[in-house]
Amino acid sequence: MGTSTSQRSPATPEWDRVRELYQQPHPAPGEVVGRIIQALAPDTRQGLHDRAAVACLDTLLWGSAAVADQGLQQFLASLAPVEGPPVIALAAGLRDAATDYISTTRAASRFGELAIDALSNSVLSTAAGEQGLLTVTTAQADADYGRYAREGNLSGLSVQFLSHDFDRVFRYFVSRDLSDFIGSEAFPTVSSSSRMLDEVALYCRRGAQQIDLSSYEDQLQEIVRLAIDDRVQRLQPLAVDGITMGLEVLAGGV
Repeated sequence: MGTSTSQRSPATPEWDRVRELYQQPHPAPGEVVGRIIQALAPDTRQGLHDRAAVACLDTLLWGSAAVADQGLQQFLASLAPVEGPPVIALAAGLRDAATDYISTTRAASRFGELAIDALSNSVLSTAAGEQGLLTVTTAQADADYGRYAREGNLSGLSVQFLSHDFDRVFRYFVSRDLSDFIGSEAFPTVSSSSRMLDEVALYCRRGAQQIDLSSYEDQLQEIVRLAIDDRVQRLQPLAVDGITMGLEVLAGGV
């Protein structure tokens, strides 16, 4: 599939067109992302919503429902103990829960690793609200993260996950080739290549916000009450639709 961190992108004409952009100063992030999407092989597209990635989405949704039901303090006590402020402890605890499930079910994958990062980032961005990570209180984190389940917006939380997942995935796709061009006229320094990665990630996060999964809301409210294997299985169609919608938006420019 060509997703190992030790490999460059496949040697295909489509990926050559992506690499051509890295020879130009300041390529538009939307154009870079669009060419990458054109270059993706079918098995790579399928990998974006594999079992490990779906398990990370499930963990995020399940966590919001559990916080809505139990309260954050009690939910944190049910997770593996993690030191630190409540939002950081929540992100770490949910990350551990997803990692354990993926390991137990032998579902590990490169895209699963990226999705675990997306899970953590989703928790940090949704549970902290407008507060700093170190200053947000347990009550504030409870309100901000639990509200997605309480207010019937688990579909919106799913979109938040997808926005962070596309961020991580396209950072990965770009970084595995861009390093070859550091020191060139187009990317003379490491910082210039880092800016490119940040711009691509921002483009992806913003574009993914256009995904509409509201038609799944009633199903999501049911799914989060099921056992984990059933949850992951039932979430698969949503993940497929969300990834497909996201790729279409990102390929078209935002």
